[in-house]
Amino acid sequence: MKKIQIPLNTYHDITLNATRYAPDTEASATVFYLHGGGLEFGHRDDLPLDYIKRLVDARIQLVTFDYLLAPEVKLDVILPVLRESLDIVMDKPWCSSRITLMGRSAGAYLCYLLLRDGFEAVGLVDLYGYASLDYPEFRMPAEFYDSFPKVLPMNAQAMIHRQPLVAGDMKDRYPLYVSGRQFGTWLSQFLPSMRAADTYSLTPEDLTRLPRTLLIHSTDDPDVPFATAEDTAKYLPDAELIPIAQAEHDFDRDVTAENLAIYDRIINFIVSVPVGVRATA
Repeated sequence: MKKIQIPLNTYHDITLNATRYAPDTEASATVFYLHGGGLEFGHRDDLPLDYIKRLVDARIQLVTFDYLLAPEVKLDVILPVLRESLDIVMDKPWCSSRITLMGRSAGAYLCYLLLRDGFEAVGLVDLYGYASLDYPEFRMPAEFYDSFPKVLPMNAQAMIHRQPLVAGDMKDRYPLYVSGRQFGTWLSQFLPSMRAADTYSLTPEDLTRLPRTLLIHSTDDPDVPFATAEDTAKYLPDAELIPIAQAEHDFDRDVTAENLAIYDRIINFIVSVPVGVRATA
């Protein structure tokens, strides 16, 4: 397996990078991966190595991307800069035309927005993500986060950096996300305006134009409700929803035999995309 860092574009002197994990032989498919973290924390190489090896051993090359984090930068900047990053990699001679987008949580949300806005892919793997912001759990104080120590909005404000970020450790940035969910202010942390929530949500008609999609979501997810996956799958033209009988959000954070089996299903989904299929619209 080859692991190569790829410098991409810059934003305010911040360089965005990608990491390419490639098989030693020619890849049969390419996956563009976006990490989770509520749009506010995380880093591009957060996927456990055992999952990465599983993908690469199946002759799938994985490209993981930086993206700008909120609230230092809002979605109206995050998305176009990210799209520019993806386009740079797509122009590389080693990049397969059979691109599948894959995201965990907020990363999956970004994938939905990219596809809606014209990014071409043969498939999408949505791991506990969401395609719309129109859920009360996102707009009101979330009961699950009441059990956490309170992070007052003024304390959260003090965590915001003056310069843009493309990575943030959970220990430093997670309280910022917790505060947003405790006080119902999370959307305001990444939307350019609260009036723009609909602009950054996919409609049922938008979903009908998306490529084949594999959705994997815990049935008792305490963070992103399972209903987001059910509602999304109803309108996708070619969707499979795998329910995970757990009360965990990122159920795959630990490598287990059960989770490796889930990743085998992801691999089967990726490699079964018909040859020659590429565009979503």
